Amino acid sequence: FDPAFAAVGGSGHAPPPNPPSRLLQKRLRLLTPPPRRRPYCKPVTVMADVSERKLQLSMLLAFASGVLVGWQANRLRRRYLDWRKRRLQDKLAVTQKKLDLA
Repeated sequence: FDPAFAAVGGSGHAPPPNPPSRLLQKRLRLLTPPPRRRPYCKPVTVMADVSERKLQLSMLLAFASGVLVGWQANRLRRRYLDWRKRRLQDKLAVTQKKLDLA
């Protein structure tokens, strides 16, 4: 209890908080979620009329390209692993030769 504060008219509690500044109000406004959309808004994009044949061909093309890319990626990975194995084996042979000579 602070007697000087009580003489000014305070009750011994903390003074009331200041109202938030304009900058703080602006920042808080930016943190609020955007307003909800009206329920009667319809989606903008609608699926175009695509024939069944074109759809099947595009799906087949996408699948085939995925298989081809995956196959090539696996070949590249295997080549890298073989190269790394050869390199490590060569390093091991050099180290063992150094140990044998020492």
